[in-house]
Formats: sequence, C-alpha cells, structure tokens
Amino acid sequence: MLEPSKNRANDEKQRRNTGLEKGLISAVTLVSVVAVVFLILFVTKKCSSEEECTDKNCVKAAAELLEFVDLKKDPCNDFYHYVCGHYIKEAVKNDAPTPILQISKQVENEKKAIIVDPILKKDSKSNVAMKKFYQACMNETRIDADKDANFWEAINELGGWPLVNGSDWEGSSFDWVDWHIKSVKLGVPVIGFFDFKPATVSENTTILRITKSAIARVSLSRYEYRSLLGDIMKAFNATGGSHEDISEAYEFWKNVKKLADDFKEDDDDEADISTVEDLYRECQHVPWIKLLNGLSDGVREFQNDTEIVFGSIGNYCEKLQKLLRDTSTRIIANYYVWTIIHNSHHFMSKKVREAYENLEDESEERYKKCFDLTDESFLYLKETIYIRRKTNPQVRQQLDELVEIMKTIFIEHIKTCTWMDEDTKKLGIKKTLLLKKVIGADDILYDVDKFDKILGVNELEFSSDVPYQVYREKRIRENKHVWETVYEETQDEWKVFFNLMDGVNAFFSPSRNTMVIPAPILTSIYFNYKLPAFMNYGSIGRVVAHEMQHGFGEDGRRVILEDDHQIDWWSNATAEAFNETKQCVIEEYERIPFTYKLNGTLTLEENLADIVGIDVAYEAYNEWVKKYGEEKKLPGIPLTPKQIFWIQTGTSLCFRKLDDDSIDLNLPDDHPIPSFRVTAGARNSRYFAKDFDCPVGSFMNPKEKCRIL
Repeated sequence: MLEPSKNRANDEKQRRNTGLEKGLISAVTLVSVVAVVFLILFVTKKCSSEEECTDKNCVKAAAELLEFVDLKKDPCNDFYHYVCGHYIKEAVKNDAPTPILQISKQVENEKKAIIVDPILKKDSKSNVAMKKFYQACMNETRIDADKDANFWEAINELGGWPLVNGSDWEGSSFDWVDWHIKSVKLGVPVIGFFDFKPATVSENTTILRITKSAIARVSLSRYEYRSLLGDIMKAFNATGGSHEDISEAYEFWKNVKKLADDFKEDDDDEADISTVEDLYRECQHVPWIKLLNGLSDGVREFQNDTEIVFGSIGNYCEKLQKLLRDTSTRIIANYYVWTIIHNSHHFMSKKVREAYENLEDESEERYKKCFDLTDESFLYLKETIYIRRKTNPQVRQQLDELVEIMKTIFIEHIKTCTWMDEDTKKLGIKKTLLLKKVIGADDILYDVDKFDKILGVNELEFSSDVPYQVYREKRIRENKHVWETVYEETQDEWKVFFNLMDGVNAFFSPSRNTMVIPAPILTSIYFNYKLPAFMNYGSIGRVVAHEMQHGFGEDGRRVILEDDHQIDWWSNATAEAFNETKQCVIEEYERIPFTYKLNGTLTLEENLADIVGIDVAYEAYNEWVKKYGEEKKLPGIPLTPKQIFWIQTGTSLCFRKLDDDSIDLNLPDDHPIPSFRVTAGARNSRYFAKDFDCPVGSFMNPKEKCRIL
C-alpha cells in the first residue's frame, strides 16, 4: 500500500478555504510555474547540448515537477528535501499534507461530475439516464408544479388511500397480494411483507431468494412516525383520517417491523434449495404462484417445482398470517401507501418533503440527497464510467507492458537471489509466470452493452420529464432486472476487486497472486500515458514493483498455482536465510533518529517492498529504453531522464504535517515515516549513486547496502 494507515489521516480538519479559492490558488500557481518553465527554456535553450521535448505535455510535466522539487538541495545528502522541498513549503497553502490526499479529493470530484455535470453528446445511454434521474431529483420547481399528480395517479389506480379518502375508500375488494403486484408494475416503491432477490447457490448459478419484509431497515420512534404521518396528511389536506387511524397505522407498522427484526435469516450459502411447493408447506396462507408470477410479470414463470431459497421462514409466516388476519384491510392499505411515500418522498411536493426534513436524518442539503439517491439507484455505474475514462486502451496497453517487463525482471532477481535455495527459486519463477493483473477492472466492464445489461441499466430511457414519473420508470426497470437476474449464470467475478478499486492506491493480492492497478491512481503525478516513460516508470512503476514485491516476501509465501492448490513455496532453509537477510533493513530503519524509537520489524514488509521495488522499476525502464530508444529531457529542467526517474519515485510520498490533528506519525503503523520511504530504496539501490554522482560514504551512497532480492 502507498499511504500510511487511516489512523494517521482520519481526523484531518476541514480547512477554511472554499473550493473556488483553492481552485484559483492552484490555477495561479500552475500558470506561474509554467511561465517559469518557459522562461528557463528560453534562457537555457541556446546552451543546452541535449535534445529537449517541448510539446505541451512535456511542458506541463516540467511545471508539475517544479511544484515538488527544491533543486538547490544536495541530492546525495538530502534527497528527501531535494524531491519534496517545494511541496513541503506550499503544503499549507494547498491544504494537502500529502499528494495522495490532494489527488483523492480530485478523484472524488471527477466521479461526482459523472452524475452532476450537464448531459454531453459523448455520454453513454446509461450515463444520460443517470444524469436525467439526478436532474429530475434536483428540479424542485418541476416537482412542486406537478402537485403530486403523478403520485396520485398511481395511488388512485391502486384504489386510493383511506387516510385521505376517508369513508369514500372502498375496501371490500382489497387484497394485499393484488395490491403489491399492481404497485410494483406501476413503479411505486411499496415495502411488502416479503422481499425478493437473487441468491448465489453454486459457483455460477443464481435462484430466487425469498425473505422477510424490507421494513426492518426503516427505523422511527412512535413520536417520529405519528408526527410524520400527521404532517403528510396536512400536506394533502386530508380529512378522511383521525388520530385513531394514525395510531392504528403506527401499531401495524411496529408489529410488521418487529416480525422482520425478530426473524433471523440463514446466510445465502447455508440455506437449502427448496421448491415453491415446499414454500406452500411452510407458508400456506400466501398464494405464492400468483404472487411470484405477478411480480415477475412474464420475465419468469413459476410452478410448484420451481427451485427457490427461503430458509427458516415458517415462524415468520405463521406470525404474519395471524397479524394480517387480525388487521383490517383499511389499516393494511394505509401502511402500504405510507411505505410508498416513505421511499419516494424526495420526488414529492414541498410540504411532503418538509415533513421528512423535520427528522434529524433528513437535514442534509438537497444536492447531497439527490446525489446519494442517484448513486444508490445506479449502483456501480459512476465508478464504471470513471474507470473506463481513466483506463483507455492506450493506458491499459502501457501498463500491461510495464507489468510484463517487471515479471521478467523479478525472475532474473529470483535466479540470482542469495537466500533462496534452488527448489524455492523454481517455485518462485513459476509463481511469477502465473502472476495475473487487473488494470482498471475486470475485462467485462469494458464491454459497455454487456456490462450495462449486468447492471440493469441497458434499457433505461425515460419517457417523461415529470420527476415522479422518472422515479417510477427507474423502479420498474429495477424490478424487471431482479427477475432477469435469477436463474441465470452469475457474471459477478468483476466484483472480486471492484469494491477495492476506489482508492488512490495499488495493491497485490497474495492469495490470488494478482497485481491490481485501480483507475484512481492513474492520475496526475502517478501516471499519464502522454508523458515520457521515465516519469511513469519512476512513479507508477515504483508503485507496481513495490506491490509485486509483497508477493515475494513473508506475506506472499502462500500462492495459488495453476491447479488451484495453495502451497507455502518457501523451504525451511530459505526461511532461515531470509531471517538473516532481513536484519539489515530492520536495523537501518531503527537507527534513524526520531521522536520515538522506530519499529523496523513492524514496517519490514513495506520497507522491503520499497527497497526491492525501486530497482525493479529502474531496470524495467532500462528495458523500455532498449526497446524504444533514449528519451528527450524535460524543457527547462537541468536533469537527465534517469535523474527525473529517481525524483518521480519519491514525489507521491512527500509529507508535511499541517496541524496537530491532521496526521500523527507517533501512532503505530506498518508504513515507515515518509522521509525514509523517499530515501531508503534509492540509497540501497545499485544505480542511484551513479546517476547523481554521489561519493561513496555520502548519505545516499553508503558503503554497505541492504540487498534483498
């Protein structure tokens, strides 16, 4: 991992500068630096003996480099401040103790823009639908102008709401099963007495899982419920209900919720596969064939022998049957309509929204509510779009090549390793050859049509600009997707790493022997496919090699080989020899003078990865040069490409403590202190001192160096 553990950064205070001020500061700074680069370029052009890259990408790269370095420092004795001096000086103004935190904010803003930006011609069909949903939620003027007409259109088609219709409500034909089916078809979000979702029951198959009511997720006190329902009735000028009606509605809601809360579900992988016929025996009072076929609306056809999963639902059904038998249809209808309002109130008129805003958890700003609701309704979509944008074919090709070069280099390092015996080396080489990589995400994500279908957003086009109708149509599509998904082969292998692909980080999964490069790290100082390779190999290259090394230290001793058999590939002799070799790194770290004694054993894995990874990245760049040729220098920067490579290995690790609460280096952490991370790999490298002409015995060229792999 790149960043110190979260206990160093969780308490970062909110800064005073507004986003606009920060943006202006950054813009002015960048323009100033670019101007300086051009000035240096102009002055030095005539006396430069080496060819320079002067296109706009190289100029920008030079400007960004100058935002970090202090070239007045001596790289042989103070490499940390040589790399980070300017960044440290400007950290307070930029409100960024580390570049990773700075980039993380940028990444979050880029992902938000995928939802909140205006619709563009280049947007995919699914992105257009997501933006329209957000815009519908934000359009309070249009929502209020509708006066809940679209909502009432659906409710009246269902038979009305007793609390509003009063004695005019006709309940003789009310049937909760028919009501539930019809509400789902109309796209109004009722919370029924059962929930339906796909369940994975084997490696590649899903079937339908039936469980308790989702009302268990709703939490309101008696006062909150009664107050809320009273305010909603006032919003509709309802005269058909009384305080007694509200009390009865509350009692029924409370009893349904208690049933759901008390029911303990089996885990998906523990529930036995049963049939609809078995379900009838467990839960006799529900017309299951009618309910299931009604809800699936032709997408699936259920019969008595259809396989399903429902776990130990019998006790829940028995108590529910008694509750429904003892409750009037009027109360059940009141409950149903309230659940619809509860789920869709963001798209309802101002007075209804205000009823919810009186609750403490509804006090957030409108844009935040709409963003979260859209993000939840289009689960995985904004991340998917972001990943595709950041990992175009050129990016994936470059990174794929980088990893393959590094695999070759790791094999050479294993062959010459002094602490591995021959049997361990053979398995280490085999492990390297079998190493897999995930760049951005699983390949299926890049098939837009196929993946949008997996997410259930492939057929989504709204027929109206009425916000409540937009909401209803999204619900209709969601329901259809549930039934499309069950009884199909699972295609969710992409989820293995997807939920871990959100951070500005890269990581190695030892158990899967897989190198993972998430899209957010392919930003700014880490990677830009348009920049010179010496910059990318220094930054993202060091990171990738660092993470790959985790597969060759003690944390990576277990590995899945091609037969899916997990073994400890180290021999006892190798483990003993490694224990002797690692002492050099432990002792080097613990010799650093600091405010407390540093723990070289706690940080060992990270220190090893830094030391090994930096030389692997350097050798990988040399292989790239052999293939593609020497690169030009950056304009106005009096450094060779290889010297800039070394600077790039450290820029992401720059750090300045902004205040007493931002980051605490005194807390235990398996990552070493930042200055050591910048210098340790380089000073133990067999290449650094030559590139900077550092004399033997200087800080960055010690007489004895730790050699690991």
